[in-house]
Amino acid sequence: MAREKYILVSHYCKQTHIEDSFVKQLHEYGLIAFEEKQNDIFIDEKDISEIERMFRLHHELGINFEGLDALKQMLKRMRKLEKEMNLLQKRLRLYE
Repeated sequence: MAREKYILVSHYCKQTHIEDSFVKQLHEYGLIAFEEKQNDIFIDEKDISEIERMFRLHHELGINFEGLDALKQMLKRMRKLEKEMNLLQKRLRLYE
């Protein structure tokens, strides 16, 4: 069983120069999840690339949090459709 690794939000924000309020707002909009333990907030290391992608979209392109949510949902749906398409292509090859 894989052990999940969590990173302290304040430490992560200090290292990446991303404001902790940005990470908290991502959580409020349901874009990421975090754990609270003993008054400290931790993020899963799997969410780091997602946080950095959303930070770039927000600061470089000016996309608001509602837009980030819409983009995340569209990307999730697109990935699901790609998996379904790959499965259907494999099934089709059986009949070729």
